[in-house]
Amino acid sequence: MLGRWAAAFSLLLAAAAAAQTAPPPWPVELYDPAAEDGAAADLVLPMPCGASMAFQLVEVPSDPTDPLSDLRLRLGRSDPEKGFAEYLRPAWLRGGFRPDGAASSHYFIARYELTAGQYRALRGDCAAPGRADRLAQGALSWYDAVDLSRVYTEWLHANAPESLPRQDGAMPFLRLPTEAEWEFAARGGALIEATQFAAQRFFPEGSLNDFALYFAPGSSRGKIGPVGLRQPNPLGLFDIYGNAEELMLEPFRLNILGREHGQAGGVVTRGGSALSTEDQIYSAVRTEYPHFAPETGRPLAGDLFGLRLVLAVHVATSDAVVAAMQSRWIALANRSDADAGQGASLTELIEAELDPARKAALAGLQAELRGAQEGVARSLQQAARSTLLAGAVFKSTLIDTEAEIGRIASNIRMLVELQQVAADAQITAQISGLSNGLERQRSRRAGFLLSVGSTFDTLSTDIPEAESIAAYGQLRQELLLSGEQDLVTVLDRYWRNLAQYRLRPDMDAAELLSLVLQD
Repeated sequence: MLGRWAAAFSLLLAAAAAAQTAPPPWPVELYDPAAEDGAAADLVLPMPCGASMAFQLVEVPSDPTDPLSDLRLRLGRSDPEKGFAEYLRPAWLRGGFRPDGAASSHYFIARYELTAGQYRALRGDCAAPGRADRLAQGALSWYDAVDLSRVYTEWLHANAPESLPRQDGAMPFLRLPTEAEWEFAARGGALIEATQFAAQRFFPEGSLNDFALYFAPGSSRGKIGPVGLRQPNPLGLFDIYGNAEELMLEPFRLNILGREHGQAGGVVTRGGSALSTEDQIYSAVRTEYPHFAPETGRPLAGDLFGLRLVLAVHVATSDAVVAAMQSRWIALANRSDADAGQGASLTELIEAELDPARKAALAGLQAELRGAQEGVARSLQQAARSTLLAGAVFKSTLIDTEAEIGRIASNIRMLVELQQVAADAQITAQISGLSNGLERQRSRRAGFLLSVGSTFDTLSTDIPEAESIAAYGQLRQELLLSGEQDLVTVLDRYWRNLAQYRLRPDMDAAELLSLVLQD
């Protein structure tokens, strides 16, 4: 009995000694300064030396029950000046985490750039933290960044596995972000309107200095600064523009009019830096550097090269997931084979078949296949027709709404002038009522603009142009025959707007509104 009490006492002493030697936790302002104002991060993970790292959840609209479902994105920008690197391109995205009952998938990305203090902690330097530890860490090579993500993952798995979210029981890991993950998050992800997502920057109002440390008076003046000094983007990410250049996981590739070039190149950084001027900072900016410095032959570590980690999980997280992926893939492959390329094969089989009964059966199957293909074409044309008609109606309604906004604003100005001559409670009440009406009309305008932008996007990306052209001609003729001349006029203008949108689909909300209001 005495022996058991002695053993228990020894364990208590060991625990007390461990508690005394464990570094105290860092103050929150060093790893999540926004939490001091009540806006805590979605996930906080411990680090060595009592440090921590804050992460934000990025929701990706996709079907979590379908293992092959993902989100189609349009990234980049339409400006041809740097089109070789940044031109508009399709991308696909899915988060690795899919909680039971969730309507979509998600991933986690660091809320801030890696700081000097967090860098010290990962290297085993447990000196007491100070104000300088909130500076973003620069001078990292791509190889440094990859190794830091490895070190941090190993430490978490060994020391704090309970802090990590799981998917199908699988342990996640830390890595650099893919370019699609970074740009989707930088633009504001699913939390931002489609028209603003396509814009050059995530904020429709305010100045770049409100959101970034960059090379300008009153900003960074070319030196890396503390994280979290500026306002966040819609996802709650800080310094996504400026401060440190953020290293990406994949190598650089050229953009060949919307597709990736076959040559894999050097290191990619995103977001600009404290040395970037205002015109060099936007969501699509990407810069290539060599992996190794030509002067030394050592891995290139630019003074402002930093990182923002992503918490990810591997794809095949369980045997059940692998089986579901395999089953879904086979179903899609069979459907694709039925939709394309089978007509020619059937013709060859029919010509080679000698048995009359089999030949007749194959001919019947070919007729059914052609009927199905024609049905798909008709469905696409009908979808194009409906989208064109809806877009024309939205355009017409938007023009009427803009005229009503102008009328109300004019009346408010007139009443304000009257009030300056003779103050009157009734005039004040009228101004208040008209102001409320003005806000309602502006809200309607925003909704109609989002709708007309969606029709442009559908006709530009989801429906083949040939089907849109055929549907436009057919719809126009039907409207002429039915005497809908006014609607034909609006349809023609909408069609011209669509052609302009196809050239620049990354317009911001103000540019899109200006386009739609054109005659």
